[in-house]
Amino acid sequence: MKTSSSLSNNACSSSSSSSSSSSIHSASIDTIYNIPMKDITRPLPSILDENKVKSLMETIQTMETNQVPPIDILWYEAPDSKNNYFFAMGGCHRWEAYKRLNSQTIRAKLVRTTLNDLRIYFGSSLPNLK
Repeated sequence: MKTSSSLSNNACSSSSSSSSSSSIHSASIDTIYNIPMKDITRPLPSILDENKVKSLMETIQTMETNQVPPIDILWYEAPDSKNNYFFAMGGCHRWEAYKRLNSQTIRAKLVRTTLNDLRIYFGSSLPNLK
């Protein structure tokens, strides 16, 4: 894994992906980053299937981590401050599995987004992104 210079405000590392499982948003994105979980905002409450979370936890603990697909994260870089903001809308079972395993990072594909797109997703609940 290498440190990503384009994300210098966060401790992120990246690798190339050969995984065939991806979403429509990240299908053309090959690079997978290890994003600090503390830096990711999850604005939607999760409805979880406990069996799925436990199965993912076992997979993460006993198999190679690349067998668990990365989550998609909306990535916004504020133009003036260059601060990075990360939002995860999906991947709730993978998120919860990594969280319960006390993982500091989660594998993710970064999907660049705009402030206008974030306004559509969040409406008036969009935090002040400086």
